[in-house]
Amino acid sequence: MPAAPPEHLTLTLPDGRQQGVLRFGNPGHRAVLYSHGFGTSGLAIPPDTALLQRLGLQILAPDRPGVGASDVDPGLSFQSVAADAMFAVDALGVQGPVAVLGWSVGGVHAMALAARYPVRVGTLHLLGTCLPMGEEHSFEQLSAIWKTLWWTCTQMPGITEALCRWLSRRWHRAPDDTIDWFIRLMWQAEQDVSEQPENRALLRDGAVRGFAHQGWGVFHDLQLWCRPPDFDLSLIQAPATLWHGLADGVWAPDNIPYLASRLPGGSTRLLPGEGHMLHLRHWEEILTAIRRELPD
Repeated sequence: MPAAPPEHLTLTLPDGRQQGVLRFGNPGHRAVLYSHGFGTSGLAIPPDTALLQRLGLQILAPDRPGVGASDVDPGLSFQSVAADAMFAVDALGVQGPVAVLGWSVGGVHAMALAARYPVRVGTLHLLGTCLPMGEEHSFEQLSAIWKTLWWTCTQMPGITEALCRWLSRRWHRAPDDTIDWFIRLMWQAEQDVSEQPENRALLRDGAVRGFAHQGWGVFHDLQLWCRPPDFDLSLIQAPATLWHGLADGVWAPDNIPYLASRLPGGSTRLLPGEGHMLHLRHWEEILTAIRRELPD
């Protein structure tokens, strides 16, 4: 796979916080704004610069607060994270509508961004997305396991704080052992993708960057995910495509049609045999679909 490391940028936000942004591809090309998953970062996406050049795309991957080069923000909200991301788009001189791409929990942040900035978002693509757990109607769709996680995070935050801090230490002290440990815990569809050497390296490096700042960023991100969202799905105007693996062992596909029905213009791409890391196998297909939906 033709690849080049991303450009590492650091921006100063209006309140003085530092925000890290990874940029893949030519700064003059149409922009895709990528929202990373929980406990990971923009380093977990394929750095296929030849594909980006052929499609005329660049990818901007901001670090959420407490991830990578971004300062921790204990008071973060979905609205504030969206505002940080759009600040990066404007500060880097991106013109016109952008595509928004979100993986896993990043899909919830992508929806929040599309709801807050409907004029700036031309198309929305959600990869293995989760539901906003703190929203009453979405909560009713959750499995017993995810409802238990929500209860633990909201009622016993000390446990999740300790877990996030422990994982941060482990990722930074023994990244190779830690990614191998996680792969052993995965379902078969996720293992099949993650065991490939190039994908293993992406997932490892993405998690090391994700668990920066002693794990405080992922802790606050998890707490936010469990709170009632400060955005309205009905405000999203961009067409939304939900890519989801039918063998996803992290977030089962059962409630993806429900979520698509909540999004104006929502449609599903349910992929047989694919797991939570479906983007690592379908990256070219996903970006090609995005490019078709962005105006020239």
